[in-house]
Amino acid sequence: MRTRTAGIAVILAIGLTACTKREVNSNAREAGREANEAGREVKEGSKSAAREAGKAAHEIAVETKEAAAKVGKELKKAGKEAKEGWDDAKRESRARSDDAKK
Repeated sequence: MRTRTAGIAVILAIGLTACTKREVNSNAREAGREANEAGREVKEGSKSAAREAGKAAHEIAVETKEAAAKVGKELKKAGKEAKEGWDDAKRESRARSDDAKK
């Protein structure tokens, strides 16, 4: 009787251990899948954020280039006007000195 009881106890212990081991392995695989999926989502999210940052940087660069071109044109125009003013003053100065000589 004791042998039979001990045998049944051993068989039950082995059976429970096998079921538990399968459950643990199954849970571990499921946790691994979830971790991989979460990792993919984070990776995709970071790619998306990086893509948006790149787009914003490009737009800023284009706007800066356009603004710099506009400022350059205005500076060139102001330089021409300054030269014209210099030349006008030079002519007036010569005219006054010519009038003073007469």
